[in-house]
Amino acid sequence: MPVPQPIIVGIDGSTSATNAVRWAARESRLRKLPLRIVTALDGPPQYWGDFAIPSTYIAESTQHAEARLADAVKVAEDSGCTDIDSEVLTGFAHVDLITESKDAHMLVMGSRGISAFRASLIGSVTQSVLQHVHSTMVIIQELPAGWDTTPAAPVVVGVDGSEQNRPAVETAFQEASLRGAELIAVHAWSDTALPKALSLHQGLPWDDLISEEEARLAESLAGLGERYPDVEVRRLVVKDRPVRYLTDLSAAAGLVVVGSRGRGGFATMMLGSTSRALTHSVQCPLMIVPLAR
Repeated sequence: MPVPQPIIVGIDGSTSATNAVRWAARESRLRKLPLRIVTALDGPPQYWGDFAIPSTYIAESTQHAEARLADAVKVAEDSGCTDIDSEVLTGFAHVDLITESKDAHMLVMGSRGISAFRASLIGSVTQSVLQHVHSTMVIIQELPAGWDTTPAAPVVVGVDGSEQNRPAVETAFQEASLRGAELIAVHAWSDTALPKALSLHQGLPWDDLISEEEARLAESLAGLGERYPDVEVRRLVVKDRPVRYLTDLSAAAGLVVVGSRGRGGFATMMLGSTSRALTHSVQCPLMIVPLAR
């Protein structure tokens, strides 16, 4: 019998990371999957400027890391999670987390690290991991009071009609079904903002374009409604870039789901423009689904 892949959450002692642990613990219960909590020493460095690092650095860093893990495990246990594994990783955080993601059901991280400036909406480690992660990745913003006890908020998915986007759409149906939530499928016509004068121009065949894009959205969702008959789907077609609409909807959503690369994405790019922009603007947990799962 295959060993189930764990939900892995990376922590650094920040409030953002604590939110990530709470969310990941809830997901562990929902999915009946083990939870693995990891933290990294982020080293070992040998020099700091012209000064050698004290010989006690590694021992002290390990002690602090173990204390972080103990606090995080307590948070997970208080959230009702019982199947928990934890480990201090000895390398650099972003490298270790990318390696961990190879065997993960999903990797969960906070949006900002412990040393992030208030103006920075995504931490440097999270940003680095996003470019090379092997599994689905979830970025956790601040969690509102009652997020885990109130009725299930909608799941929102960005749909661009491309083949690369199909895994994200399928995942969104799974997430909505798991939560007993409504699914809002948002399809945008373009990856660039339309000038105001153009969007108001009455000579363009907007009705024909609307019909074409609605058909494209229907095609992207085809077959999934039958596989997930319990999921109520609301379809939304917009005439502009998807980021603003997904951000607005995220204020009342439980989860936003997007693909790691969208239409027109180069094979060497691990993160498309929409998913990258949403990491800075979304107001609820953001799930980024890779092309190959």
